[in-house]
Amino acid sequence: MADLRDASALFESNYNQLLALVLRRMAIEMQYHPSGELKPLEADLIEQFREFGELLRVVYRYDLTDVLAQEAAWYASALSSRGSAHVAFKLLVESWMIAIQGTIRPQECNLLSAPLRELLNNESFIFDQAGQRGSATPDNDIVDLVDRLVVGDRAQSLALLTGHVKAGINPPDLITRFILPALVEIGRRWESNEIQIFEEHLASETIIRLLAGFSSDLPRAEPVNRQGLVSCVPNEKHQLVPMALTAFLKLKGWQVTSLGSSLPASQILLAVKKLKPDAVFLSFHLLSRLTESMELVSQLNETCPGSQIFIGGNGALAGKSLFEGSGATVVASFDEAHLSALKGSPDNA
Repeated sequence: MADLRDASALFESNYNQLLALVLRRMAIEMQYHPSGELKPLEADLIEQFREFGELLRVVYRYDLTDVLAQEAAWYASALSSRGSAHVAFKLLVESWMIAIQGTIRPQECNLLSAPLRELLNNESFIFDQAGQRGSATPDNDIVDLVDRLVVGDRAQSLALLTGHVKAGINPPDLITRFILPALVEIGRRWESNEIQIFEEHLASETIIRLLAGFSSDLPRAEPVNRQGLVSCVPNEKHQLVPMALTAFLKLKGWQVTSLGSSLPASQILLAVKKLKPDAVFLSFHLLSRLTESMELVSQLNETCPGSQIFIGGNGALAGKSLFEGSGATVVASFDEAHLSALKGSPDNA
């Protein structure tokens, strides 16, 4: 009797053919859909169909079907403000299910199709979850900051933040209490179609300039005699969170090197070997990057046994048991990363 491991192996070996079928079906729907309502979503859908396939590879390989609905809520949320969300979401899921049913032999096909069918059966719940992503109202301080970030006003953004320091906020807390919530609000506004892509880019560039200047603009804590290295996991492109963590650790007294985003594992390993940090901090948000992340952790443990490995982000939390079984520590916040790394240092042993 087939199990999910067998089915996953077939999905992997047929992946390129499956993706081609999925994209072909999407193209046909775009061309012949009676109302033409999907056409404005074409660019988003091509990327999301590919990314959803990468997600399925991870879900099947590591038997993470229990988190698939939660992950699917992101796709529903991104489509919700752009019209025809339910039609597009159904097309996304059905296309992968039809490709699987037309390519994979029956027993394994049924195992692979079951969680996709469950998504369609629970579509209302998934869209409810998607709606909740944008339902929280941020504090006025966050709204004021984001309003300045989306127009690229670094000076006024910095003035707001330094005002909080004068009011008694510790400099590292500016990042956790204001910058990170601002990133969430910017993402919410983009998902809700409240801002244009150029405004999201302006906000991102302004945050980058703010973070780059924090170590000179703001007072730092006493040195903690610890060297850290921060990086996204391979193929992860969300550079703002590792930049924010780097600035946070510097303000906490760390010496920190940041590798940014999109580096291959070989270069991250080379950097760790050469720089010999006390702690490696990895940022991991898209669950579809789980395989590369697990392989990196394994390689770090083999080749750089002296470094502690900390990994955080939505993807890390979803794969927590897998990471902790491989020797990495999953952290849920910047403060937890900082304190856990200090606790594990020889000075505190």
